Amino acid sequence: MGKDGLLIKPNIFLLLLLFFLPGNTSPAAEPQYMVLLPFLIHTDSSEKVCVQLTHLNESVTLSTTLEYQGESRSLIDDVVSEKDVFTCIPFSLPRSNSQSPVTFITVTVKGATLQFRSRKSVLVKNSESLVFIQTDKPIYKPGQTVLFRIVSLDKDFRPLNEVFPLVYIEDPKKNRLYQWTKAELKGGLIQLFFNLTSEPMQGTYKVVAQKASGKTIQHPFSVEEYVLPKFEVTVKMPKVITILDEKLQVTVCGLYTFGKPVPGLVSFRVCRNFEHAAASCYGEEGRAVCDEFSGQVSHSYLCG
Repeated sequence: MGKDGLLIKPNIFLLLLLFFLPGNTSPAAEPQYMVLLPFLIHTDSSEKVCVQLTHLNESVTLSTTLEYQGESRSLIDDVVSEKDVFTCIPFSLPRSNSQSPVTFITVTVKGATLQFRSRKSVLVKNSESLVFIQTDKPIYKPGQTVLFRIVSLDKDFRPLNEVFPLVYIEDPKKNRLYQWTKAELKGGLIQLFFNLTSEPMQGTYKVVAQKASGKTIQHPFSVEEYVLPKFEVTVKMPKVITILDEKLQVTVCGLYTFGKPVPGLVSFRVCRNFEHAAASCYGEEGRAVCDEFSGQVSHSYLCG
């Protein structure tokens, strides 16, 4: 390890400490140490702190302690006799009730001539899973069954098995209709369902999942009395016509919801709603006019 630089893999470690150890050593081989650990520690996840000592010319005692939530934990307390040593210690931190918890790392090196102690703070963040709620469709009719699932992922987007203390259904007036307690996810997933009554309140409902931390995740769906259209009718015509246009082309299309054309007869009315204020002076040309047309639908024309 050189004195002027250190190559670190991205997104893994942050160099927190890099010092020369005081002592009677030659400039060509000055003892050095460094501590590597994540710049942000997540609770309830496996982390590690790594310590490297180089160019040692005597045995030293290496101690590393972690202070968190008023408690002190020893991560390492060993005698180092080698000239160079690199060691990593795994650890994890429990969830904190504080909004911005911190932990302190203290490194102590003691030898016959070498002595050093440094204490640094590191930000701690409570791990929060990513939770998604999905329903099998956005709109339901009275009497139908609502199917929904809850998916949970950890910070690395891997399925997370967690327990939700409470899952419930809320109607448009915030009345709780159904609830499940201790909903346990398996493989990061749980699927639930409930039946709507024959005459439910219409409007927007919510699926609410409450985490152990008290945080809630919501997903809306609607309950309506609706009928799916059998087919859709579209009309295409020019947006503007002038007095020079002798013909007006109008296209009427009927398509089923699955995309097939609708056979049958079609009738429509074309009107000129404009009526001049001095219609008596302009005769028939100054009055509003309507005309009706009908005909058989042609399957040879493709609506687009």
